[in-house]
Amino acid sequence: MAEKQSWMRFKAGGNRLLAHRLVFVGHVSVDKVENANGIRVQPGGAALYAAMAARTLSTNVKLISAIGKDYDFPDALTLLDSRDVKTYNMPSTRFHIKYNKRWEARYLQAIHGAGSKITSRMISARWPGSKSIFHISPMRPTKVARIFDKLRKLSPETKVSIMAWIDYIKEGRRSRETLKDLALKADFFILNDSEAKALTQTGSVSSALRLLKAKMLIVTLGSLGAITSGENLGMQMIPALNIPPEKIVDTTGAGDVWCGAFLAAYNLTEDLTKSVSIASIISSIKCSDWGFNSLVNLRFKEPNDVIEFILGLKEGGLQKRIVDYMKE
Repeated sequence: MAEKQSWMRFKAGGNRLLAHRLVFVGHVSVDKVENANGIRVQPGGAALYAAMAARTLSTNVKLISAIGKDYDFPDALTLLDSRDVKTYNMPSTRFHIKYNKRWEARYLQAIHGAGSKITSRMISARWPGSKSIFHISPMRPTKVARIFDKLRKLSPETKVSIMAWIDYIKEGRRSRETLKDLALKADFFILNDSEAKALTQTGSVSSALRLLKAKMLIVTLGSLGAITSGENLGMQMIPALNIPPEKIVDTTGAGDVWCGAFLAAYNLTEDLTKSVSIASIISSIKCSDWGFNSLVNLRFKEPNDVIEFILGLKEGGLQKRIVDYMKE
């Protein structure tokens, strides 16, 4: 096995637009990732990936999670406001993920460890409010519902985003019904096409879109882009930016990065189409390196910078353009 990578190659820095606080609740993990490009042990977890993506556009990013005393990458947490990441005397959350040639993931091991300590009790009254957007990363639907209810009780005006995950959807009818109820209540409900079909027990995305009801529903379609719909919104398809398959290094956390980038962009613009496009771009950049290496020192002063980044791709390769937006 390859040695544990030295992921901390860049320094934090750069001025950001000050906007509403973005708070990410969910797992921080140690991931062992195997794919065609090799084997790496790296920091991971849905909440951490989403927060790191949001950080490319915002300085006001907070992380709420739980780790064990054996957590291998404490320096990763110093890049964010991680005061509410609690440390417990138990093993950290760990995942062992193996990808095939089509970048389909198989979880060889999942040890939730300290992640089991993430509960609604971790939500402090000082964080929710009209100036906050909370994203609840994938956890068991009953736990997500308790966290959501706590947020609504503390601050009805807080915007809440919820992301689904196929393994929790497959747990049974109760999980599916809980998630469908949350889709109606949350401000953003995000899932991919496979998850949408599993949640509605249908065989097509078009049927799933007709059956799923949400304030704002976002169904990501991988290389095709995303479909959005919701209350007072027409359904629309927004194409994705794709990088050549041979340039993909690691897709772990790509969906979580998409969510974090989308929320950060929407927070600044309230432009759904632009935010979905920006999320696709930043998620693609993430896949060009292991873990979130390509995001650690990536800074955009404003969302339009991301569009400028893409327009400049004709002038140089992806890595050349990334360097243009890095702050030493």
